[in-house]
Amino acid sequence: MVEQWDLQDDTRRIGARPKTVAEYFALEQPLLMPLPEEPFETGRLFTPRFDRYGQIPVRTNRYSVPIRLIGKRVRVVLHASHLVVYDQNVEVARHERLIAKGAVRLELDHYLKVLVRKPGAFPGAVTLLGM
Repeated sequence: MVEQWDLQDDTRRIGARPKTVAEYFALEQPLLMPLPEEPFETGRLFTPRFDRYGQIPVRTNRYSVPIRLIGKRVRVVLHASHLVVYDQNVEVARHERLIAKGAVRLELDHYLKVLVRKPGAFPGAVTLLGM
């Protein structure tokens, strides 16, 4: 549908101008710079610090991360539908983006090392309660 709208728009005239949109574009096209070779990052960048609970704040929500990163500052790229957490240039976590304010997304795998050392914490773990 978008392609059809684009083709229809090519025949449109803006106001009382003598040429169509397509004719003006044909004149301008040779003057345009080429697209960059490398991909362009469309997400918003954050550099939060992990708290003692193995979570990072991103905007108004909190997301779990592997506990080995507690206290470190990481790079988070927030996209429209998901976010990706990087330690240096290595992806360490990926979460579906939360929309509601004050929400928390926890992933059990991020807490397994702690639960192995503290087996009594496992039955009442917040990550098992589905928060």
